[in-house]
Amino acid sequence: MPKVGVFAAIFDENGRILLTKIKYGSGNWTIPGGHLEKNESPIEGVKREVYEETGYIVEINNLISVYSSPSKDDLVLLFKVAIVGQDSLEPNNEIEKIAFFERTELPSQLHPWNIKRIKDAFNNVTSNIHIFN
Repeated sequence: MPKVGVFAAIFDENGRILLTKIKYGSGNWTIPGGHLEKNESPIEGVKREVYEETGYIVEINNLISVYSSPSKDDLVLLFKVAIVGQDSLEPNNEIEKIAFFERTELPSQLHPWNIKRIKDAFNNVTSNIHIFN
């Protein structure tokens, strides 16, 4: 059974995308999200992950894309979401900081797969399936 990741493209009123800088591993910037927990739906999972990593309460607008990497037994769903509320972000061991970025001013510390997902989000791509080896 593949691992299922759920991620959220969140834009502010100025059309900037929200990214999180992780404290572990590469320390890269990434789109908020993570893997589903046991018996968790993708909708519940993406809402939980966004809240845990940003303090934002969100609602789902639509599915942007599905990404598959059979060699890693990995499936990723990218949703476009809207902020409907906010609590304060509690310091944790996972997230160093969060920030909104313009399309032309993305941080350099991004993994190529996140660049692809961010481009799809900015281009309003909906329901594509991408398979990577």
